[in-house]
Amino acid sequence: MYITNQWYLVCLIDELKEKNPLPKKILGQELVVFRGKSGKINVIENRCCHRNVLLSLGNVEGENIKCAYHGWEYAGTGKCVSIPSLESDSQIPAVCVKHYPTQEVDHMVWAFIGDAELAASVALPPIPEMKDRPYVFNYHVLEADLKLVAESLIDPYHIDHVHVNSISTFMGNLNRSTVDFNIEMDGKSLVGTYYRKNLSSFFEKFYFGFEPEIKTNFEFHFPHTSKLQINFPGKKRVLYIYEHFYPIEGNKIVMLQITLWDNIFAGFDAFARYFMLKKSNKIVEEDVAFLESNLYNHTTQRLNDMLIKSDKVSIEFAKLWRANTQQYSHATMAEAADSK
Repeated sequence: MYITNQWYLVCLIDELKEKNPLPKKILGQELVVFRGKSGKINVIENRCCHRNVLLSLGNVEGENIKCAYHGWEYAGTGKCVSIPSLESDSQIPAVCVKHYPTQEVDHMVWAFIGDAELAASVALPPIPEMKDRPYVFNYHVLEADLKLVAESLIDPYHIDHVHVNSISTFMGNLNRSTVDFNIEMDGKSLVGTYYRKNLSSFFEKFYFGFEPEIKTNFEFHFPHTSKLQINFPGKKRVLYIYEHFYPIEGNKIVMLQITLWDNIFAGFDAFARYFMLKKSNKIVEEDVAFLESNLYNHTTQRLNDMLIKSDKVSIEFAKLWRANTQQYSHATMAEAADSK
């Protein structure tokens, strides 16, 4: 099931190169992102309606994207505006490819996948840190259950086990019998806080703070964005991790991880980016091994999770996910019935 009528993060501005279109695939739909001479960014169907080849193999000419096969050009609206081989006494056919509503916000390009008339009524997930903080990002493609991927970043207990070699005690530890998870939910989002014990090494504590606990904030915004915020106790050092995820096709999922920070390795920007990118890649690779191993991917029916009382975050997440996916399923079925 694809969750449409949502804004999806198509790419970061850093990915767009001058005159080079950028191909993307989201929810089974082939897209191409390009920036015109004026700087305006467009997202249209990645298809030339002449011979149905990929427009992303072409290049940007002025405000248009030009197909490399026969030179047909398309405006950002998806309309064909130039055909080099057209006879002088003929008009350009009234043909176009699909155009996707687009927003450019804080180094990010979002496209609305679904009914374009609904775009204005759907909000983007809040990612305010992208406005003015250093960041690195990486993409990972995996075959997994979308729900499990969506929850993976905010699952509090897995950090102590899955990431014992990459994170270790850097973000604190939950080796206690009871953790007080403060969770708030609305119709589409889950936000919360909890504290991890500061078991860092002496050198980590010297840099990040000696206080006994590390405050952790987490968020999930249905259907595709999670956040983890580690508030180190000293010197206002903060680490932010976002994950944005969506199916490419079937069970094949893209996970985009964006890591941002405040006052970490300040003054050593190049090293900070190198360190954060290397560390975040390692962390996601560890997650992917478990996400892809989930038995649901290899069975014809859903296997029930055996959750316990301490899995409070997972339990509340499951309620939110179930409510929204059921609501979406009912809406999709109603639309299908109305179309008959």
